[in-house]
Amino acid sequence: MSDDTIEFILWLMLFFAVLLGSALIGTVCGAFTGWLVGLTPLGAAVMKVWFSLTHVKCELWELGAFMGFISGFIKGVVTVRERDSA
Repeated sequence: MSDDTIEFILWLMLFFAVLLGSALIGTVCGAFTGWLVGLTPLGAAVMKVWFSLTHVKCELWELGAFMGFISGFIKGVVTVRERDSA
């Protein structure tokens, strides 16, 4: 294999490692946030809305972990352009 091929494979492995790391960090942060919200009265309201929409019973930290995992893959890119003053 040539050096270019090895470099490409290493970059590809790094890309997937960063993608997996982002999903894992999102999962941990989501689980912690869900647990934290579960300690407040807001947690019961969130679970009522979640259950009424999906009919899936779960703990709030599990819901947070699920949402964090999904958001780890879906990252929004926001760009702001300056307007030209006329």
